[in-house]
Amino acid sequence: MTSFLQAAILGIVQGLSEFLPISSSGHLIVIPKLFGWQGVVDSLSFDVALHAGSTAAVVGFFWQDWVKMVSSFLKSIGGGKEKVLSDSNSKLLLLLVFGSIPAALVGFLFQDFIETNVRSALLVGAMLVIFGLVLWGVDKISGQKRKLDDIGWWDTLLVGVAQAVALIPGVSRSGVTITAARWASLNRESAVRFSFLLSTPAIVGATLLTFKDYLPAMQGIALQAGLKDGSENGFSVLFVGFITAAISGWLAIKFLLSFVQKHNFNIFVTYRIAFGLFLIIWAFR
Repeated sequence: MTSFLQAAILGIVQGLSEFLPISSSGHLIVIPKLFGWQGVVDSLSFDVALHAGSTAAVVGFFWQDWVKMVSSFLKSIGGGKEKVLSDSNSKLLLLLVFGSIPAALVGFLFQDFIETNVRSALLVGAMLVIFGLVLWGVDKISGQKRKLDDIGWWDTLLVGVAQAVALIPGVSRSGVTITAARWASLNRESAVRFSFLLSTPAIVGATLLTFKDYLPAMQGIALQAGLKDGSENGFSVLFVGFITAAISGWLAIKFLLSFVQKHNFNIFVTYRIAFGLFLIIWAFR
């Protein structure tokens, strides 16, 4: 299988699993190991390209929401605290900033440790199963009465802490934040939308930091992949991963927001448990 096809497959996997509640990091750690893929698609530089694609997807999908929030905040800030908090869009912006703090702190303190020591197939499998069951249980018992405008500071802190937990591979950022939002009794569509909006600063920030750290390594990508023509083809592989992740990510966001209007999360829970059990068995092969 060519590196270009591998890149396209992993790009699609990244885009879908980043936003569906099934864990992108878990899939990207395990799939190259399962199939023995090495070179460019098993490099940190390729991870950067995939996460850049996810960034493009979530920013591209929600850019109007962010423009509206920032615009409302700038218009209301002159009226003081009461004016800012009385405007739903400006308040939502502050909530998203507040909710991003836990993941930023945990990422700053423990990201290197997690990337080095917490990447086993056994752990990914266990997290897929455990947090899949948690999603199922919480979704089953939680109400549907609250909308996005009803979310408060404590609700946001809960979802923000959940997003920090998602740094562990296999947990799933979207899965655990949706779970936390459902625990706060947000209806499914509002829970998914808030999860995606809250993920935007985290995804953008993580991509920029990782890009800065690994930009020099990208110059040697083609040599890792064994491709003809040097870095030109190497960067082409990165671009394939980026564009497929961006397109599939955008489609995944659109799909899930529509899907949860009529359905629960059982199909994703079933997949998580099945894939998680497979990984646990595979880890003991």
